[in-house]
Amino acid sequence: GASLQTENLWVKCDQCGASRSMAQAFGTAGEQNLPRCRGRHAHLDDRWDEDCDDPAKAVLLGATNSWFPIKLSALAIPVGASPLQQLLLDGAEYFDDAESEAEVKGTLKALKRSGGLPGIENFEAAEIWAAIEAKRAGDDGDDDSQADIKGPEWRVLTDPNPPSDWPDFLSEKVDTPPRFKDAFSRVLLLPRLREVNALLGFTRVEAPEEDAAEEDRTPMAQLSRGAADWVPAGEVRGEGIFIQFDEEALATWSKRDSVIARQELLLRGHRGWRMSRQLTPDTNFAGVRYAMIHTLSHLLIRELALECGYNAASIRERIYARVDGEDKQAGLLIYTAAADSDGTLGGLVDLGKPESFGRLLRQALHRASICSSDPLCADHNPAKDRSLHAAACHACSFVSETACELQNRYLDRALV
Repeated sequence: GASLQTENLWVKCDQCGASRSMAQAFGTAGEQNLPRCRGRHAHLDDRWDEDCDDPAKAVLLGATNSWFPIKLSALAIPVGASPLQQLLLDGAEYFDDAESEAEVKGTLKALKRSGGLPGIENFEAAEIWAAIEAKRAGDDGDDDSQADIKGPEWRVLTDPNPPSDWPDFLSEKVDTPPRFKDAFSRVLLLPRLREVNALLGFTRVEAPEEDAAEEDRTPMAQLSRGAADWVPAGEVRGEGIFIQFDEEALATWSKRDSVIARQELLLRGHRGWRMSRQLTPDTNFAGVRYAMIHTLSHLLIRELALECGYNAASIRERIYARVDGEDKQAGLLIYTAAADSDGTLGGLVDLGKPESFGRLLRQALHRASICSSDPLCADHNPAKDRSLHAAACHACSFVSETACELQNRYLDRALV
């Protein structure tokens, strides 16, 4: 046909002459015409032990919903009490089997020659062996839970004396912009940062809901036939700006009638969104604290992208907004991470200094006060269209999905 629309694409048998339009594989017609699932995993060249009888769904080649990666990311932050202990954690595969100082000496010599563990050359074999023995004597095997990746990050970022010069982590405390001293308790510059991303699996048709309960999540397709003891991962290096909110100011803000009203508005949209997907309506609500911090993060990303030299798609965020338990969190980390040296040019950190950061914050808030899509954007009611954002749109608050940790959900300019 004249175009590549499915109505103009036909499959024809050269032998018998039978033909059918590709349009009959999509939509309601597809539900009636396509065969049931046969339990095959084409990417594994395998099939389930039992045949699957679920309906099949046609997806255009190259469509964005053909697969959604399920990833896990973590910052490489110092968790040891000293640089040597951190190096032993980073290079566990080199030293875990060491039985004597002589073995450590041989391993150290090989590492100095290969450069496999930068920084280890600053220590002698005797020091390393003593640290290994001390670690083994005090090792109770109780590591931080994998489910709480942000907890250790938060403790390091909010430490009164954060690690200042480590191989993969360099921090510098700076003054809070004068106008925002009542709102922020800390601004931390991170000229050196490393992020590790691991691919755990993927989903098709429906995007994974990382914050959903396990029984509500879209089934994940595995990467291997059996239980995997490793997954593809990569590390990227960059720089960032960390902001910690003042907990007392945030508690006062959250008790305002206007904030409570916006929270109820977002909650109604959250319930409608989950009910439309046949999920439990009153669970996994991110909360008004998260929505406010998340929105401010997006506003800052858009503002920083105009001046820092990086495009908006290469700037990322990590939101810390836990309210349960004693260790409450309220902060955000805006950082850039690239596979090469482009992520560490210094343009982002330079804008985190008080004289520049205060100006950028004021500009971001000013731009957010009016949107070119107002009044449609400002008056948006998430309960009506069962969405997860209120006063937010592509013209004012949305950022690239590579930058947002929650796919542009739970945003509301009115909270900021």
